[in-house]
Amino acid sequence: MSEHEKQIDAAIGKAITGRREAIGMTQRRLGEAIGVTFQQVQKYETGKNRIAAPKLVLAARALKCDVAELVGENRGDHPGSARLIRAWSSLNDKQREAVTSMIEAFE
Repeated sequence: MSEHEKQIDAAIGKAITGRREAIGMTQRRLGEAIGVTFQQVQKYETGKNRIAAPKLVLAARALKCDVAELVGENRGDHPGSARLIRAWSSLNDKQREAVTSMIEAFE
């Protein structure tokens, strides 16, 4: 494995850790969600082991984010916008109006 590949694995692991901690999820709970032990999650997070694509997809679902966020891909939109869109879609009209008004107050 090249040094560049090791850096990518470490960056993905760091992104998983950051997202997991941001939503208050334990390594054990993430492991259960993706079908591995918490020890394996630790290895993914430190970059010691490479996370396979199917596990990465499951991790993104469990962490309520896009795979692109975990692999550091810039899709031309703002970080977290996909998460915001998912949340927005679950709001009713009254809630959407309230959220819009709040956001406009920041302008």
